[in-house]
Amino acid sequence: MHTLLHFKEEALAEYLNSALRRHGLDSYVFNTGVGPDGEAMFSIVCPNVSELGQARFLIYSSRHFLRDIHPEAARELLEIRRQNRQLFLKLATSRPALVVAALAMAAAVLGYLFGL
Repeated sequence: MHTLLHFKEEALAEYLNSALRRHGLDSYVFNTGVGPDGEAMFSIVCPNVSELGQARFLIYSSRHFLRDIHPEAARELLEIRRQNRQLFLKLATSRPALVVAALAMAAAVLGYLFGL
């Protein structure tokens, strides 16, 4: 089983799972225990890696999937997408990433200047 998303609300997890199943994916909702704040956590899981990839595409990229679901769930999904983009931007603009980019640029310039 491969975990796709975690939710605090069982109804939202069940609804998004039913939407994924309408799009032909084999996915399930499980109670995965208690979160750090003491609330129950629910996860959407896929049994196959290929279905997990398709589910990630639907959750994080597909506009068709976003239009296909209820507006309240769509707002939650947009928030998940925004958080995912913020995480990527934070990693791409982190100090280590900028240092590696600067070193690569310096190596490219020095290679160009010395004809390597």
